Amino acid sequence: MLVAGLALVALLVSSCATSATTASASRTVTFAEEPSTPPNFILPLVGASDYINANVSDFSELLYPPLYWFGQNGVPELNTSLSLAYPPVFSNDNQTVTVRLKHWIWSDGQPVTARDVIFWMNLVSAVTDPNAPTVPTPSGQTGPSWAAAVPGGFPVNIVSYAEVNTYTVVFHLNASYNPRWYLYNELSQITPLPQHAWDRLSSNGGVGNFDSSAQPRSEVPATSPPQYVPTDPGTPTTGALGVAAFLNAQSEQTSTYAANPLWRVVDGPFQLSAYTTNGYAKFVPNRAYSGPTKPQIAAFVELPFTSDQAEFAALRSGSLTIGYLPYQDIRQKAFLTKNEGYSFSPWYVMGIDQFYYNYTDATAGPLLRQLYFRQALQSLVNQTQYIKAFTAGTGTIDNGPVPTYPPKNPDVSPLEAGKALYPYDPTKAAALLRAHGWHVEPGGESTCVRPGTKSNECGAGVQAQQPAALSVVYLLGSTIEANEVAAMQSAMKAGAGIDLTVKAESYGSIGGVIYGCTPSTPCDNWQVANYTLQDTWVYFPDYLPTGGELFGCGSGSNAGDYCSNVNDANIAATHTAPTNTAETQALYRYEDYLAVQLPYLEVPNVPYQLTVYKSDLSGVVPQGIYGELYPQNYRFR
Repeated sequence: MLVAGLALVALLVSSCATSATTASASRTVTFAEEPSTPPNFILPLVGASDYINANVSDFSELLYPPLYWFGQNGVPELNTSLSLAYPPVFSNDNQTVTVRLKHWIWSDGQPVTARDVIFWMNLVSAVTDPNAPTVPTPSGQTGPSWAAAVPGGFPVNIVSYAEVNTYTVVFHLNASYNPRWYLYNELSQITPLPQHAWDRLSSNGGVGNFDSSAQPRSEVPATSPPQYVPTDPGTPTTGALGVAAFLNAQSEQTSTYAANPLWRVVDGPFQLSAYTTNGYAKFVPNRAYSGPTKPQIAAFVELPFTSDQAEFAALRSGSLTIGYLPYQDIRQKAFLTKNEGYSFSPWYVMGIDQFYYNYTDATAGPLLRQLYFRQALQSLVNQTQYIKAFTAGTGTIDNGPVPTYPPKNPDVSPLEAGKALYPYDPTKAAALLRAHGWHVEPGGESTCVRPGTKSNECGAGVQAQQPAALSVVYLLGSTIEANEVAAMQSAMKAGAGIDLTVKAESYGSIGGVIYGCTPSTPCDNWQVANYTLQDTWVYFPDYLPTGGELFGCGSGSNAGDYCSNVNDANIAATHTAPTNTAETQALYRYEDYLAVQLPYLEVPNVPYQLTVYKSDLSGVVPQGIYGELYPQNYRFR
């Protein structure tokens, strides 16, 4: 009886699993994109202006997962199961790193090998070479480039790299680095690419070893494989830079995504089967996927929306499988759960929300470079009220560069975890301006009346009678940002006579102009900007929040060119700390300094979105701590 009973139970479990798999295999999951934020760049080697969740977590990573995957059941840690390689081995006083790949395969049946890692390394080394010539692109944007580039960081901190064998790569570093930091923030930037299909200089030309043809090589030692020393990227039409330019140009041709044979060779859980330039993207399972969980749904479709209202209308009709509840519609939660069969789960990520400052703007730059002026601006942002009025009581106060979510995050310093450093205080804001040479007219227009560099004067570069005025651009279609900007505009005018001229634009329009600002090439076409729905910055591919690529002088994602030698030194100390305890202490010093310095305008860190999903769909929660998606886990019950 016992044996027969167990057999019956096993048969029932098997039948249920088979039924669930069959149900999933015939059904499509639809997913709502953020308003006016369509995916528009498929190449994993992406520049700062296109390096957003819509292009990475929601798009290219479904096709081309990185070498190391981070995010484990909603926890910010290495996911060894989904990584393409085993954990790295550090030796030689942490100056040598050996990486051994698992035996994954591309969708065309070819193996993912060390050569594919070398291919990525050659391309990223070429596009980050400061001596490389400028490459023209069809769209007129600067590119190709790498958003995570930090002066002196990856890949510059690699002296050489080599294929030890088919599945092993060795990296020789220029110093002894903290292994945890190097894995989470440097090796994390590697995405193996299909060298056997992509190593081209043109669509009509054949595949070769063009990526390595401009790379000087030396045998070290004579019996070992060639060491790649990235010192000569080639030209825009030859070598690694030529290959990168070709792939970048192909990625800019969005209308060809579904048909271009380049993008059909993938190693992720899905392949792109349809795409339109407004952002519609359909993914079907990659039957050759080597990961631990194979996709079971028929397709995963990302749908574009022009506004929160349009997306919410789709939710009310029940036509979306996974969407988001706009904060202004939070009272509709009960209707969706009771009448349309949705479950509800706020999606929290390791990210911060911010309005970027343009420190290079000829007019606003001198104002924004004054700490007292940034403190006055911050004292006029009522984060507590914003959370209550605009985000349905969710979220936390942005108190510095490291988010306080997840709770008890060990990377958050006691200073940041404490009370707000700059609470809403219009009186303080006005007093700060008066103390530094301003005639303050609350409700009117404040002007600088004591120009100069003394402690009681307006500061270097601020002109006599210059008004306290700034222009602000924010994401078109985002009700949260529209509300926040309107509140700031009112409070700054009433509290300290600071004028904000505001304008809503698409993320492409904003993101296309705010990067590339430097003292030698200033950007005078924007002053303050935010171009995503919320969580302007999610910590990837630098998963430890040490801030190099975001706040380091000259870093690839440092919009507006904030630059501080003290900050750079603090960041560098997190890289070489000999122990994890020392690294944590260095991280605290870094974030405490920036928390006081206010390199950006802080607004509440709110959930990435208030996710709603069909209750008969499993695998949606826990949601990705870095904004990553796991549609290979989706199953219909």
